[in-house]
Amino acid sequence: MNKLISLLLAVLLLGGCAGAAPVETTVPPETTAAETTSPETTAAPTETETEPPVPVLELTEEEQTMLLKIGMAERGHTECTECIALVMCTILNRVESSRFGSSIKSVLFAENQFTPVSTGAYQKAEPNEATQEALAMVIYGWDESQGALYYEWCEGESWHSKNLNLLFQHCDTRFYN
Repeated sequence: MNKLISLLLAVLLLGGCAGAAPVETTVPPETTAAETTSPETTAAPTETETEPPVPVLELTEEEQTMLLKIGMAERGHTECTECIALVMCTILNRVESSRFGSSIKSVLFAENQFTPVSTGAYQKAEPNEATQEALAMVIYGWDESQGALYYEWCEGESWHSKNLNLLFQHCDTRFYN
């Protein structure tokens, strides 16, 4: 699983790049032919290797699976990778705040917090490619959640809209503090 996430991230970050950027080989106009044949300047240019990205978050396989499953259960049907990643970030924001629990597991399984957990949709969730990509984004530091601690998928007024501070809406999901 970690190899898959690393591969997905590399593809995302490199945009399918086949190699390193070409090395500049143009001789400046003021350089003479004699200067370009000196031993110091005739060495073949070396390509620099791109350092692989370093994960920002270190999550256990169990924690990764939990984020994948909640992402799929909550927003996997939308196929919007960013929206799925925002849900995952919101879970992590709750862990960081420690008002909701001190681990991903305690946050997810807190009573009456996540509908997919109480309905069984979380347990049945089979993560798709979009959820895998979303997890890779989050692990490697993508976070545009603005510190959101709540989210909902609905139209019109709700308990959230009446009692919380709306931060933003992404796709069909509202994020609150």
